[in-house]
Amino acid sequence: MQRMLRIEDLDTPPEVFLRDQAEGYDFYTAFQGAKIEGFRFGYFAVYRHDTLVTVAPYFVMDFRLDTLLPAGLLKRSLSWIKFNLACIGSPTADFGRIHGEVSSDILALINATLSTRGSLLAYKGFGDGLPVAGFVQAAGLPVPVLPLRPDYFSALKSDRRNLLKRKLKKASTLRYEECDGLAPELVEAVHRLYLNTYNKAELKFEKLTPEYFRRTAPISKYLLFFHEDELIGFTQLIGRNGRLVNRYIGLDYDKSDQHGLYFAMFIRAVEVGAREGYRDMELGATAYEFKRILGAQQVPTWNYYRHTTPWVNWVLGKLRSVLEPSESELR
Repeated sequence: MQRMLRIEDLDTPPEVFLRDQAEGYDFYTAFQGAKIEGFRFGYFAVYRHDTLVTVAPYFVMDFRLDTLLPAGLLKRSLSWIKFNLACIGSPTADFGRIHGEVSSDILALINATLSTRGSLLAYKGFGDGLPVAGFVQAAGLPVPVLPLRPDYFSALKSDRRNLLKRKLKKASTLRYEECDGLAPELVEAVHRLYLNTYNKAELKFEKLTPEYFRRTAPISKYLLFFHEDELIGFTQLIGRNGRLVNRYIGLDYDKSDQHGLYFAMFIRAVEVGAREGYRDMELGATAYEFKRILGAQQVPTWNYYRHTTPWVNWVLGKLRSVLEPSESELR
């Protein structure tokens, strides 16, 4: 079967790539153009008899094993282990997606080429049972996905609806704006607020640049929160084909708590999604307790690993539980 297949390594994706997804062609090309430090991007295009059948995005980076671990002794003890990682998927999208056909023969061809890009091969954020022989399968962070409909709030049980009203009322003294895109003069302020959340996070992967916010502005809606004339919080939303993604948030933590800003940001985002007719909404793989209160369902994801050196791959298999989310990460 593989004799009928050929593969090309592209710097940019063909325009058909994930066109029906919120995080599709436009998002991937914008993210790639933002020049995120430490990453190199590409796309494997697979052809059968000269017909394009699959496009798989990949990235290459130096990956420290402790990246996926919360702060503690284990993180410190494994901090010296580093791999040249070649990964199918996106550094930032919670769900890994491959455009077109996904079969064992196509993935075997992709893996053979991927192994020339790094020593540790991976698939990030995919479903259960991906047909990749020899890979270690480890549970990833589940993704909270909230079903939406126009009567979302009125359909809630009264105790939950009243709870959300109280949380939103706490932020009522803030000025709230919805904007299609992002004004150029706000890019630096938004980036500073994003860095607050990045620096506070236990698990860190990609670190965005101001250019990311410039390049994704045309495909984004922003929810902006002002204390007097100062921007103290934002939510970036990206939507397409019935799916809305809560992509990034940023807060001024010195001012946010007194206004309950974190909760208000998510409630406002749900309002937008319900009002604009989205089918469902990805809420981001953090703060699970509040997202369960909103009604989000936890969609499981898996990561797959294979090292090109057999004995290292065996060790990775033994470390699978270390690579899976801890109880504290799932709260």
